[in-house]
Amino acid sequence: MRRLKRLIWLVFVLACAGCAGYIVKSRMVEDHTPPVITCGEDTISISVEDDESALLEGVKAEDNRDGDLTDSVRVASMSHFINGKRTGTYAVFDKANQLGTLERTVEYTDYTSPKIHMSSPLRFGTSELDDVNLSESLTAEDCLDGDLTSQIRTIVDNGYYGMQTGACTVTLQVSNSAGDVCSVPVEMTIVDSQDREERDKEYPLLSEYIVYTSVNQAIDPGAYLKGIERNGTEYTYESDGEMLAGTQEAIGITSNVDYATPGVYTVEYSYTAEGAATAVTKLYVVVEGEQDEQSGES
Repeated sequence: MRRLKRLIWLVFVLACAGCAGYIVKSRMVEDHTPPVITCGEDTISISVEDDESALLEGVKAEDNRDGDLTDSVRVASMSHFINGKRTGTYAVFDKANQLGTLERTVEYTDYTSPKIHMSSPLRFGTSELDDVNLSESLTAEDCLDGDLTSQIRTIVDNGYYGMQTGACTVTLQVSNSAGDVCSVPVEMTIVDSQDREERDKEYPLLSEYIVYTSVNQAIDPGAYLKGIERNGTEYTYESDGEMLAGTQEAIGITSNVDYATPGVYTVEYSYTAEGAATAVTKLYVVVEGEQDEQSGES
């Protein structure tokens, strides 16, 4: 019995010694201190053309055991825009797989919001309704992500459903990886394909149907006049100038743009061909202000 008690006591002592030894080894040998990342400035200004090396400028990393880890620092993530700025998160691991992180503010010197372009008006005949493709004339580009055309969303007003002819609002929308959103409400028109008066209309033809400008920077609406479109056929001043003689001067231009206030406005081009009803084409002018840039609104 005494031997059993001594054996149990011996096992207990050995277990305690082993546990104490493990704790001492863990504290003295194993690395529980993460590396430390530092930077010269809390805010860095870069160009949208810069690569990751620009984001790493001034960033250093040091570990209590592994020494200098600066070359191992990586940009772990970039936040969405907040008040025109982004937060960059930097990360580095030491050999013990301990993680060190740092955040700092990132500003772009030449950033512009994503833009949607429309090469033709959203005007369709009733005979085309089964084949309407709202995205066919749309493209989008961004200074950070490049081509965003495939990500354009078209949000159609509820009034469209069940509509035979008339107009409704379609909101065109796209966002980039920084969370900045371009949103442009435009008009979609359904016309009666069998209406002779409609077929005889001659619509002013434009080179662009959505243009962008800054506060207090007026555009020249006449610069976007390209020709005349009649019953689905386009005639341009460049190629069909003789046929279109006199039409350019006869086109009326009415601007509803308030260049002092950011927003989306319209310029209307109206033309009345001989013996035909007046045809109106709309240009959408997006006036961007400083409060729009990098804020997620366009």
